[in-house]
Amino acid sequence: MGILALLSLIPATVALRRARAFGDWDLTSTMVFLVGVLANVPTVVYVMNSGRPERLDPLGEVVTGFPQWVNQIGSVANTIMLAGCVAFVLHRLLSAHARINVAPLIACLLVLLLAFSDALHGQQFLTPRQIALLVALLAAAVARPGRPALLGAAAVVLLSTVLGGVQALIEPATVMRECRADNPCGPLGVLYAGVFTNENIFSLLLIAGIPFVWLGLRGGVRILLACYVAFVAVATGSRLADITAVAVVAFMMILRPRLPEEAADGAARVSLGRVLFGVPVLGAAAAIGLATPLRHPNADSLGDRATIWDMARDELHRSPLLGFGGKAWPTKYHAGEIPAAVSPSLHNQWIDVLYAGGFVGLALFLLLLLCLLLRGGFAGFPVAASVLLPVLLASILERPWSFSISNSLTFALVTAVLVPAAVRRAAAPGVAASGSSPATVLARTPRH
Repeated sequence: MGILALLSLIPATVALRRARAFGDWDLTSTMVFLVGVLANVPTVVYVMNSGRPERLDPLGEVVTGFPQWVNQIGSVANTIMLAGCVAFVLHRLLSAHARINVAPLIACLLVLLLAFSDALHGQQFLTPRQIALLVALLAAAVARPGRPALLGAAAVVLLSTVLGGVQALIEPATVMRECRADNPCGPLGVLYAGVFTNENIFSLLLIAGIPFVWLGLRGGVRILLACYVAFVAVATGSRLADITAVAVVAFMMILRPRLPEEAADGAARVSLGRVLFGVPVLGAAAAIGLATPLRHPNADSLGDRATIWDMARDELHRSPLLGFGGKAWPTKYHAGEIPAAVSPSLHNQWIDVLYAGGFVGLALFLLLLLCLLLRGGFAGFPVAASVLLPVLLASILERPWSFSISNSLTFALVTAVLVPAAVRRAAAPGVAASGSSPATVLARTPRH
């Protein structure tokens, strides 16, 4: 993995140089990149410095969370992220070309709903990490949708693969783990976690990032790098990543998504057949994700997931409308009601949102998905569908998007809510499109 990671630097450098030549990287790219990097700094430092040792309490149970010194690094990184996002918002609001994006505001409402539900149930109203998530989404509300955001996210994903490869060369024992009974080996015969605390977190970042690499970069090298990211996802050994990575690459090869600036007449270039193919696939992924925690006849194959889903479902009648808040489920671990392995989330996006935000939260989540799918119109459907498919597939057994705290995948949520809007009709020759300055138009022309 280390050699492959170093070799991937060659096409990645070519792709990023090409992006720079086209003027694709801007402040939105920087904002997304910093959100992704700063959220993962504590984990990366911990793994590269300590080798991810297992910590046990006096009773022999695994202890979740980081040592105090790592939490201090996280606090500093969180503060920098907050300051950077606030500065970005102020800069964009003072810009003559700032536009408000609706999708991030819907996500903000969901975050605030969970915080309000926390307060109703005696939990802290807004923690620093909740505020960081909220401010990052507010930054997305005034950011530039499309390629800049996708490019920043692609840089986060590629950086993560490179760091994991470098660590594999230096200290392979810190990134490779022996297979477990609950998680069979992947193609490498080990569980590959990169510079993250476990292989599942790393694999979620990778499968969510496949569309970002494919769409954010330019030229044929982007497909090579997207396939490489998919391969690393499979190599993690995560059962969910195996299927999702292959499915996402195949899905994108069939849909052939293109960003609006790649084809001014994009509406005419998207065949009805591709849309008719994509809609049922997304619908099936969403339906399975929603139904699985509510009805799972093969509960034995799901392990602890079936148990915690039943526990959450049985409690919903006590607060069906607004749920219990984003902190309610992790609190159960501290009360000794659930094991550490399932304390971060309910391991299913749908019931996680339902438990934390009730039916109001679930309605907002559905509204967010529909907004992302429809905002690009007919021509933008392949792009939005490609970004959402890995999220919907991962949602069956994991929680890719957190609406309660900022975490390693917050940058993926921020990028997803910045999928491009509908294509505008081309302006007359020599006239800049509405909302675009002459400098912006010129920036899209490659510099030689």
